Amino acid sequence: MSTRLIPQRSGPSRAARALARAARDRRIIGGAAATAGAALAAGVARELMTDDDGQRTDSAGAYRIKNGERATSAVLRIARGRLDRALEQLSSGLDEDPVTAVHEARKDLKKTRSVLRLVRDPLGKDRYQQENARLREASRALAGTRDATVLIDTLEALEERYGEELPRGIEDLAGALQEEQSAIQSGARDRESDLQPAARRASELIGETRDGIDEWSFTKSGFKVVADGLERSYRRGHKRFADVRDDPTSENVHEWRKRVKDLWYDLRLLRDTWPPVLGEMADQAHELSDLLGDHHDLTVLSDDVDRRAELDGEETLAIQAVIEGRQEELLEAAVPIGERLYAEPSKMFVKRLRAYWRARDAS
Repeated sequence: MSTRLIPQRSGPSRAARALARAARDRRIIGGAAATAGAALAAGVARELMTDDDGQRTDSAGAYRIKNGERATSAVLRIARGRLDRALEQLSSGLDEDPVTAVHEARKDLKKTRSVLRLVRDPLGKDRYQQENARLREASRALAGTRDATVLIDTLEALEERYGEELPRGIEDLAGALQEEQSAIQSGARDRESDLQPAARRASELIGETRDGIDEWSFTKSGFKVVADGLERSYRRGHKRFADVRDDPTSENVHEWRKRVKDLWYDLRLLRDTWPPVLGEMADQAHELSDLLGDHHDLTVLSDDVDRRAELDGEETLAIQAVIEGRQEELLEAAVPIGERLYAEPSKMFVKRLRAYWRARDAS
């Protein structure tokens, strides 16, 4: 019986070289003026009534603080809207396409939790911890249904980009993933599957938070409702970016991605205060989140490849080399966007957004 080779990854050192190449001969853009100026020069006209996936949403469910709307009212409206959508997905949506329904429900939970993090101080520590823990448990109950789909999409993207560099064993891997995906989808439609009780449990938890939203109260009003959360979110993104530059492991990249996603959500909430600037900045955060998300998906695929009996040692090594090369490219693309997004200290970032807010109220 032959011994299966386990690839010896160069990991951080290769990623570090990617970061060095990305930073070479490029000045870091400093200050808010450069960010705002680039956005204004772009002259981007966007439709503010669309969701992040391009689908239209009604005014009540819009993920933004609308002009003339009080911050506290917006937070309550957004939380209700997102949780109502999640509950709808886990009822009628579950019968039509269970895997997609669960995925959409988890997205709405992530957005609701991001809003909670933004207002955790004025909402109060006890209330924040209670609601966040409840929604986190609901999201965890729904985890895992899209794993095979994500792996297939990631593998197909690699094949399209690097087809000639991948070994023939990639076909066996793709076939195995397709079988697993079919089994998951068939099982998800089965009323006796594990997904059904998981969805019921998640719905119960979501419903408890949804029913209690009318009891939420805030110790602050106006921009102060979000100010502390904005500064904390932006500062944490700064730190996670620094971690990646110091030690670009997959874990550090994934942690940075989570903080970038928070920034993206925050900017979407506030974009009406100055759409040409914050709308463009939100688009950049979205792009960065996607790049880092692709990096994470490749890490998941890499871990899966290591466990595959369908592949021999040489095939595993060849696939891992392609994965690492693609992750280097993703970091090279991500770094300059990160430099632009995190070009200013967190206090200056919040001060700038406060000025936009005041200008909105004065108009």
